[in-house]
Amino acid sequence: MPPAAHPAPLTLLRTAAGSPPTVTQYKAFRALGCRIVAADCDPASVGFHFADAAYVVPRVGAPDYLERMLAVCRREAVDLFLPALDEELALCGAHRDRFEALGARLLLSGPRALAVCADKLEMDGCFRSLGIPTPRTLAAEDYREGAFPDYPLVVKPRRGRGGAGVQLARNHAEAAFFARYVDRAVVQQALAGVEYTLDVLATLDSEVAVFSPRQRLATESGISSKGLTQWREDLLGPVRTLVKALGMVGPLNFQCFVGPGGEVAFTEVNARLAGTAILSQAAGAPLFEGILDLARGREPRPWLQPCAPLLMFRYWDEVFRHPGPPLGQEA
Repeated sequence: MPPAAHPAPLTLLRTAAGSPPTVTQYKAFRALGCRIVAADCDPASVGFHFADAAYVVPRVGAPDYLERMLAVCRREAVDLFLPALDEELALCGAHRDRFEALGARLLLSGPRALAVCADKLEMDGCFRSLGIPTPRTLAAEDYREGAFPDYPLVVKPRRGRGGAGVQLARNHAEAAFFARYVDRAVVQQALAGVEYTLDVLATLDSEVAVFSPRQRLATESGISSKGLTQWREDLLGPVRTLVKALGMVGPLNFQCFVGPGGEVAFTEVNARLAGTAILSQAAGAPLFEGILDLARGREPRPWLQPCAPLLMFRYWDEVFRHPGPPLGQEA
């Protein structure tokens, strides 16, 4: 018999090239044989130095954002487009057919799932309807003194990412101020204990194929700077329930806390690959391989077992380049 053919390399488009975690993802996907196309609105994005092709694109929400992203997919014959920013997900997902007509697959959940995940108040209602434990959460306009059993409280944008606008209120006066100050805020009971991110890959049938919990030991600007893989089988059930209920697909990440007495509370779900998913990948979970399998129309290799215990520490690194023409071309 002839030897098994190796799969053809995929061309992967990944946005947010100016984000340091994106650089690690470019490296990981390239190590798996991908050709990397980077995109960002900043022409000096560091990720351009680690890509095979780089494009300066408009900010999400600009009138020509969508057409320029489609132009990149057409010009580079993109096989897989993984949007990195929350605000890209619904916009690109709504035009999935236009991307896929060019051969660029989007591993994104459907519009209902994307809408729920983008709205912290809707997410709270979804958790409760499914019996998944979650902290008490109110719209800012519904907050009153005595609405929560104690302080501190967390006040954060109803729609937001990366820790932007998140405030800790230690008493009623602070909570009332931040509820007015933060635009379209929610007020939530602050949680004690260990914070976890759960890296998840869901199949096209909304089954959990890969599940890798990790502790967030330290964060900076909403991004984990220190982490530890740690198996928590008790967190798999709620993840399966929500993934199936919302019909979610592709790479996802869940946030939750485990309190001092072992009590669990889920706080949010992001319908995209996490910035620190590289820790799960490095610990042995075939998360990135599974993404590529789904892009090729294959079933990903299941991983519902402990990873090797692995600590991650992040640090600054530099790229040096003599002045010259920009690396990113206009889309």
